[in-house]
Amino acid sequence: MKENQVEQNILNAAMKVFVEKGKAGARMQEIADCAGVNKMLLHYYFKDKDTLFLEVVKRIVVDLYGSVFNGNMDSLTFKEFLSGFIDRHFDFLYERKDAFQFLVWELSRQKLNLRDVVSDCYVGYRQSPFKIFTDKLNEAIAKGEIRAVDTREFILNLFSLDLFMFVALPVIQDMAPMDDDQLAAALERRKKEVFRLLWNDIRIN
Repeated sequence: MKENQVEQNILNAAMKVFVEKGKAGARMQEIADCAGVNKMLLHYYFKDKDTLFLEVVKRIVVDLYGSVFNGNMDSLTFKEFLSGFIDRHFDFLYERKDAFQFLVWELSRQKLNLRDVVSDCYVGYRQSPFKIFTDKLNEAIAKGEIRAVDTREFILNLFSLDLFMFVALPVIQDMAPMDDDQLAAALERRKKEVFRLLWNDIRIN
């Protein structure tokens, strides 16, 4: 088996175990067993659990950036940019909801400093997602596409509305159970509602 495939198998196994048991409950032997490698080989690729954990988190963040930001953004109006971001962000969070809830859990336990972890994940995108959004907002305001807004507050509103459904999903499912098809349909409706709320707040009538 090729080296990069072995490493990917280990990362996939680590993700599965970390999501199921959290960082504290995960064991390197269990990850090795899940990846189909011996523990010595696991430590050859990742010297300890902390190193493996950080790499898993970085992969999630890189995947997120890659899913919501792309090279076509510069040619889009802000309305198109916002709609596309919400659509792709929801899709990513739905497809990776277990990984997202795992990150929220680790953050809530103050076991993860996300800023430090992801600082080197910006390299391929030249700047942080907050800077990308701030620049797009300021550009749209300058062009008269949208009204003047507090960019920080707008970004906080955007991420709050996007993330809430997924943070609260275990509670929502407990109170009003949905199968996969019903959940997918509910998320499609929520995408449209989030966009409507945000766009109506900044559009120029």
